[in-house]
Amino acid sequence: MATTAQSGPAPRKFYGWTNVGLFFFIQFAASGFVYFAYSVVFPVMVETMAWNRGTASIAQSVGLILFGLCYPLTGFLISRYGVRRTVTIGLSLMLAGLLLSASVVQEIWHWILVWGVVVGMSLSLTGPICSQTTMINWFKARRATTIGIVLTGGAVGGAIAQPALSSIMTYFDSWRAAWLVAAAMVVLAIIVTQFLVNRPEEIGQFSDNVDPDNVREAAAARNNRSRTHRTEEDWTMKEIIRQPVVLCLMLATIAYLTTFFFLLNHGVLHLTDKGVPAIEAASVMGLAILGSGIARIPAGWLGDMFELRWTVFGSLLLMGFSLLGFWFGEGVVLLSAMGMLFGAGYGSMLVLGPVVTGNYFGERAFPVINSVMAPVMLPFAAMAPVGGGYIFEETGSYDLAFTLALALIGLGLIGAFLLKPPVKPA
Repeated sequence: MATTAQSGPAPRKFYGWTNVGLFFFIQFAASGFVYFAYSVVFPVMVETMAWNRGTASIAQSVGLILFGLCYPLTGFLISRYGVRRTVTIGLSLMLAGLLLSASVVQEIWHWILVWGVVVGMSLSLTGPICSQTTMINWFKARRATTIGIVLTGGAVGGAIAQPALSSIMTYFDSWRAAWLVAAAMVVLAIIVTQFLVNRPEEIGQFSDNVDPDNVREAAAARNNRSRTHRTEEDWTMKEIIRQPVVLCLMLATIAYLTTFFFLLNHGVLHLTDKGVPAIEAASVMGLAILGSGIARIPAGWLGDMFELRWTVFGSLLLMGFSLLGFWFGEGVVLLSAMGMLFGAGYGSMLVLGPVVTGNYFGERAFPVINSVMAPVMLPFAAMAPVGGGYIFEETGSYDLAFTLALALIGLGLIGAFLLKPPVKPA
């Protein structure tokens, strides 16, 4: 007698990897064609509008300050409405800012208001905390790897956007055309965002696709556990802020963000001042972003395999070495190599920094910690664009700015060396 088919619906495919793909594209569009596109569109705006570099850079600094100050709002929206709605709100605000940039901006104060306030807030609401929170909810054993994959999307988008938008601006003889292309990419990102699922339990699934009540699956998960430190305890904010490791992490984070924001804002201008043609200068910065993307998945793998203090230390050391080469290097080949290495160090830190927070203090505390730390750290990083601009206007070069950036990397290396896993108070 023929056997009957087993009743009941077929098991649903694990949606965690679908979220990874969706966030990869969201980062590709919103981060790659907006955040990273800034470094190639901004210099053209400065030259075309005859703006003062320092004053025009205030927009980026204001945006970074609001990026940090709005993190508590982002954390609140995520906890209240979920990541999907939070990102949708942020992308809609970003779209409005890009359309205003393409149609309304004429004066520096227009630019400061639109990019600094409107786009700055949108970058917070669509920023890494959203994708990182989702990955931490859906993954444990492969947490750093999946964060690396997602963040690679922004770097890939940026590497494509740099030369593409430069060519578009040349073809149409207008920087406004670049912002219109960026706006079109954000529209696509809004559509893709609607397919995100915030947490596994919303659709009856489990983190890592492992049912904790299934003895065999739980045993297999324990055997595949990461080699790095992962807290099994719930930390309170009061316990966290008393840990010296928090200060070390903040120091390392400020170091890598500040130096990157400086180079993102003034890298093309520094190269053109050295006599590098504008298209080649944009390509060098594009390679820096590509290097950032290439490093993110390997950095995530290393973050799951080796203790984080050493991978963070190595990433900052790479940033310092390549920044020195970018400062004094001559020739497009050498500058391109330094740009890629600098990007690789930054891309690694972009992945490893949040993994430190999640691994040391747990997934429940992750969005809360970021909501508290970001408003403290990002104002320091926000000083880099405007500070670099005014240093150039006063001294005629970026030498002092590069010196200060390297000193900050040195302090970050000290913080990384002391970045040991904390012990929860009894």
